[in-house]
Amino acid sequence: MANPSNKKTPPKRNAASSANPLSAWWNQQSSAIHFSMERLWFNPVSTWITLAAIAIALSLPTSLHLLLKNMQTLTADKREVPTITLFLKPAVVEQQAKDRAELLSELPEIDNVRVVTREEALADFRKITGFAQTLETLDENPLPHVLILTPRLSLLGDLEMDVAGLSKKLKAYPEVDDVQIDVEWVQRLRGILRIAERIVLVVSVLLGLTVLLVVGNTIRLDIENRKEEIRVTQLIGATNAYIRRPFIYNGVWLGLFGGVLSLVIVHVALLFLVEPVTKLASLYGSTFILSGIDVVMTLKILLASSVLGVIGSWLAVGRYLWQSDDAIK
Repeated sequence: MANPSNKKTPPKRNAASSANPLSAWWNQQSSAIHFSMERLWFNPVSTWITLAAIAIALSLPTSLHLLLKNMQTLTADKREVPTITLFLKPAVVEQQAKDRAELLSELPEIDNVRVVTREEALADFRKITGFAQTLETLDENPLPHVLILTPRLSLLGDLEMDVAGLSKKLKAYPEVDDVQIDVEWVQRLRGILRIAERIVLVVSVLLGLTVLLVVGNTIRLDIENRKEEIRVTQLIGATNAYIRRPFIYNGVWLGLFGGVLSLVIVHVALLFLVEPVTKLASLYGSTFILSGIDVVMTLKILLASSVLGVIGSWLAVGRYLWQSDDAIK
């Protein structure tokens, strides 16, 4: 019978080897996060200068995009029904104008027709211009009869195409001398906005590159200050991923906090603009309200700023590690 004391006891498992891999990964990440946050505020003056530079670079394209978005609401808003004004020929009498208005009101595309006689137009012209005495010297009323048509938007798909097609149809009537559409300014504004979209895109790309340079230069200076520490960790077997990790998180914080600061700048600027914009809109009889940054746009800005921070720090650390590997070889 074998002596129990001679039996070999099974070796105890190492706690690190028996640990959950996910838990080990999280411990590494949390350690890097904690260290990067401490390192971020190691020099608060330099950090705030960097965050201010990032915030200013991000607030400009955000403001331009917000301005463009508000201007697009002026052309996309179909609550205000466009009108078509028909200027009749001078030879057309009032009864002919009323007959033509009655026929036009029966068209399926037309919702309402209003007749403005030349006498009514002359009276309105006197009130608006103040040339009452000058008009008294004229032998006859020079203004024509006018028909103001309101199209039925429920039957219109593309507002620009259908109203333009309707105006061409109306211009073919023998009594009509000219047709004026009040949505022409919308078409011009949309053309301007298409150009503005390209400009905002170019500015956003250029300022995004600026954020990359700011973050990359900040990380590069931090690497220079910790060069000896990094060299020691490499000598004891630290991997490139281990060295890179805290710098990546540092870039995340720079981009994220810079994005938050840029949102604050944009919101403060909006507070200064709300009152004058509202007054200007009221002068034109509009209920236009300046819209701010919604939740989706906020998340996009924060995500974009964080990604820029990651890319900038990754490039800076990658360049140092590439040079370091070449030096070792």
